[in-house]
Amino acid sequence: MNNSIDQSGILALSTRLQRISERLRKDGLQIYKENGIEFEPKWFPVIYTLQQKNSLSIGELAAEIGYAHPSTISLLKELEKEKLISSTKDKTDDRRRLISLTPKAEELIDKMKPVWGIMIAAMTELTDTTNNIMLAINEVDAAFKKKSFLERALAIMEEKKEGKVSEDRIEVSKIANPEDLKTAFAIRRQVFVIDQNVDAAAEEDGNDVATHYLAKVNDLPAGTARWRKTKDGYKLERFAVLNAYRGSGVGGTLVQALLSDLPEGARAYLHAQVRAAKFYEKNGFSKFGDLFVEQNIEHVKMELYK
Repeated sequence: MNNSIDQSGILALSTRLQRISERLRKDGLQIYKENGIEFEPKWFPVIYTLQQKNSLSIGELAAEIGYAHPSTISLLKELEKEKLISSTKDKTDDRRRLISLTPKAEELIDKMKPVWGIMIAAMTELTDTTNNIMLAINEVDAAFKKKSFLERALAIMEEKKEGKVSEDRIEVSKIANPEDLKTAFAIRRQVFVIDQNVDAAAEEDGNDVATHYLAKVNDLPAGTARWRKTKDGYKLERFAVLNAYRGSGVGGTLVQALLSDLPEGARAYLHAQVRAAKFYEKNGFSKFGDLFVEQNIEHVKMELYK
């Protein structure tokens, strides 16, 4: 099972990104050492940028790497101590100092380039996932440039103060394109495989013969479900709602959306996790049969006639 931070959803985004960053830096340091190179991954943005730009002022360098001025200065002090950078007066402006790489740094870069190739290959393999993190980072970077996290929060606070905030808009649609299907599978993987330790192959079983649905809250993916026609009727299954949206009506909206698409008089049934049985009862289902175990989780059979 995931820890509290993992289960907190998007609220812990910064914490989880920091955790990933720390793991990458720790492994990166070890990779350099395995290749006989003494180099701190935190120095990379400065060294790599100066290799590309030759020489920059402190302000220009800070803008290039996207760091605050004080953080950039702190890194430069470390690199100067290691004799990897040098600073000279700008010939066109005595008030500016230009930062450039030393011969020692250039020699170090030549040693690191083959290692960077190895890192790129390993990182590509690591991020070869349904929701590619590099694509997501580019999208979030672009969103930040339009309006920051703080600006968005302040705007929401102001709207609440003025009573302008409307209720969340929940929409459920039958999936009709590959991208939405990938999103639905990613939600299910998070809820079942990661959060509940369900076997991945078992979780994916039946995907090719099912009708899938995606729920969105204010246009953001929030949950999914599917149904399959069987000899016993219509089996509703794979109800999965991301942690951040639980308790907001997404699950109930999904149930009703699937039921509304079934023919009149049809028998709908499902295998409910015992802890979710009351939720399905509220949506019109009744229990039948004995408890049973699937994927180490207690279930109960439930049915509903339209």
